[in-house]
Amino acid sequence: MEREREDQWFIIHTRPRQEAVAERSLLSLKIPVYLPLYYARIKRNKTKIPRLSPLFKGYLFAQFPVESLFHKVRYCRGVKTVLGGKQGLWTIDDALIQSIREREKDGVVELKKRPQRFSRGDAIRVDEGDFDGWEGVFYEELPDNERAVILLTNVHFSSKLIVPKSYLVAGK
Repeated sequence: MEREREDQWFIIHTRPRQEAVAERSLLSLKIPVYLPLYYARIKRNKTKIPRLSPLFKGYLFAQFPVESLFHKVRYCRGVKTVLGGKQGLWTIDDALIQSIREREKDGVVELKKRPQRFSRGDAIRVDEGDFDGWEGVFYEELPDNERAVILLTNVHFSSKLIVPKSYLVAGK
């Protein structure tokens, strides 16, 4: 078994929705803890609102000397377990932690917005607007690059619908 270094980041699995509780408990041990946060868009009354959420739901990272603090870390409030197996605890390279931290602005990770591209025949679901929840098949993108034609599949007749592309997500 490889001996863990004190500067390695360990993966802490938290109890459900207890990431902040585990973070506070681990910080009380005076060890470095990192809980990356981002603004998730959640639906409230048919509108999406931003809410601060953990980037990795149910996980955070901590640096600690295993020999002296493992037992205390493992039984901190909000901690479910420290990830690992028979060969040792799993670690994350400091460079990966730093790459996440570099994307932070005011303590919040900014996610890169990637334009969603669909091909003819892709299963899609409308995720916003008046047709929220309706399913269909992507037919074509309109010349303005902001709207798309979809063929609805959850109605009893064949119908085309034009919706803003930003309302579409990949279907099941």
